[in-house]
Amino acid sequence: MTDKRPSYKKARVIVSKPKATLENQKMTQQRIMLLGAAGQIGQAMQYLAAQTALPADWKLGLFSRAECDITNPAALRASMQDFAPTLVINAAGLTNVDEAEKEPLTADAVNFHAVAQMAAQCSVLDVPLIHLSTDYVFDGLKTTPYLPDDLMNPLNKYGASKLMGEESVRHELPFHVILRVSSVFSAFRRNIMTNIINTFQDQEELRVVSDMIAAPTPALDVAKTIITMGTALLGGKMDGFGTFHFCGAPACSRYEFTESLMKAYAPYAKHMPRLTAISSAEVAPLAKRPHYSVLDCAKINDVYGITQPNWQDGLSEAVDILVKAGRTPR
Repeated sequence: MTDKRPSYKKARVIVSKPKATLENQKMTQQRIMLLGAAGQIGQAMQYLAAQTALPADWKLGLFSRAECDITNPAALRASMQDFAPTLVINAAGLTNVDEAEKEPLTADAVNFHAVAQMAAQCSVLDVPLIHLSTDYVFDGLKTTPYLPDDLMNPLNKYGASKLMGEESVRHELPFHVILRVSSVFSAFRRNIMTNIINTFQDQEELRVVSDMIAAPTPALDVAKTIITMGTALLGGKMDGFGTFHFCGAPACSRYEFTESLMKAYAPYAKHMPRLTAISSAEVAPLAKRPHYSVLDCAKINDVYGITQPNWQDGLSEAVDILVKAGRTPR
C-alpha cells in the first residue's frame, strides 16, 4: 500500500538506519510512539485512551523507562526503529527542578542528550516530533506573557537543560513541534497539586508564596492539545511546526492555586491546615525560580484553534479523578 504521508525527509544526520522503511509498511494505522508513558503527561494520554478519546486510527505505543531507557542511545535507536512510528511524542524528562540542580549531569542526559538523539532518529525515520518543554526557559523578568520567540534565559539547571533540548530539536529536525507548558497538574504522579494535598494531613499551617505568578495547566488538557496537534500534522498541516505555548488561564500565584485546591478538596479531607501567604524572600529553594512565567498562547490559537483551558475547571476534574480512583497522592 502506498504511503500517503507527507514527507519530512532531510538528508543531514547520520545515525542508525531503520531495519525496514516506512514505505514497506501498511499504513492503515498511525503509529504513535509515546516516550515518557509513565510520567504525568503519559498517564494523562493513557487516561484519554481508556476513555476512547484518541483518534480511531491511532495505535499508541507506550514507552516508559522500563521499555526504553532514552539515556541509552543504542536502546533508544533500536526502540524507534522497531516500533517504526509515524509520530513521536516526547513526554519524558527530568522535571524536578531542585533535583536537576543537584544532579546536573542527569538533567543534561535526560533533557538534552537524549532529546538530541531522538530528534536525529526522527530525521532518519522521516517522522515529526512533538517535544514538551517548559516556561522555565525564561528568567521571569517580564511583566507580560512570554511569546514563543522571546529571549530564553533560564535561572536554573532544569531550565538550562530544557533549553539545550529545544535547541537540539531545532538543529536536528526541521519538522518538529516544541510545546512549552507551565505548572502542569493532574491526579497522576507527583506534581504541584498532589504535593500540596500531601501536606494537608501533616501540617497545621501551610505557608505558600504569593508573589510568584504562573499559569497552572491541567495535564489532561495538555494531552488533548497533543492529540489535536498530532492529528493535524499527520493530516499534512505543514504550517503547524515550530514552537508553541500552552497553559491554563487565568494566571495566578501559588497561594491562589493552593486556595482553590483547598476549596475543591475540603469535602474529602479529614484535616485542612491554615493557609498563610508569604513572600518568595522568605523561602530559599535550592534552585531559583522565575517570578513571572506566564505564557502567551495566541500563536497556538491562531495556527491550531486551540484555546486556553480554565485551570479551575481542570482542578475540579483532577480532584474528582483522584477521589473516584480511591487514591491518595503519596
